[in-house]
Amino acid sequence: MKPISPTARNSRSFPLVELNYQPMKLSRFQARCGKTVAPAFHSISNNYFQREARRDFVGEACFFVAIIVTIAVPLFSMASALTDLCRAIGHF
Repeated sequence: MKPISPTARNSRSFPLVELNYQPMKLSRFQARCGKTVAPAFHSISNNYFQREARRDFVGEACFFVAIIVTIAVPLFSMASALTDLCRAIGHF
């Protein structure tokens, strides 16, 4: 059923409904999928690397180096502490 535009004076009432509604007939409708040609994956990646990746690469590379340096400092400190521990245990 198709609702009729609200013309009721009382805004709390339900909208009026047209009882003689008949849906549109789809006599020429065919349920086949249309052929859509999807771009090849390599062309999508080429477009990405030519347009978008170049802008962000420098910033992301600097951020990656900062993360690696942040991680490397505690790792070297741990390696130094382990060598000191091994030297201390080796004397017993």
